[in-house]
Amino acid sequence: MRRRLFLFGIGAFISIFFLSLGPENRLKDTFYAYIDYFDMSKRVITHLVNEATEFSNKAECQLIFYKINKAELLSVLDKGKVNFDLSDEDGNPCQYFVIENVINGKNFLVEFELCYYNNKSVKVMDFSINNQQDNCNF
Repeated sequence: MRRRLFLFGIGAFISIFFLSLGPENRLKDTFYAYIDYFDMSKRVITHLVNEATEFSNKAECQLIFYKINKAELLSVLDKGKVNFDLSDEDGNPCQYFVIENVINGKNFLVEFELCYYNNKSVKVMDFSINNQQDNCNF
């Protein structure tokens, strides 16, 4: 029994050693992935990251009003947090999530629409920066 435990320990040590070698530390990435597994914000945000994100007419108007581009607005998903108090995760047929993040010293609050029944389509519905009022009232 001790011999098996000893051989298992040696194998575990060798595997940890090989995983931690190289330019990218796979052990650290795997460890963080296991920790982030239970974070609901990260789970929601992984569903919101989409190449074909659409923008509503109001969001397009707000982009012009705030003078920012789409890529800068979508960067709110990087290390952003979901505000579940303002979100409607039980919506039918689409769910609405509000993502909060600070980018370049500005507080972004972005509302996303996630429709599972429409091939997981993602749409930016509305956003605000530093709780400012905009002129885009539709």
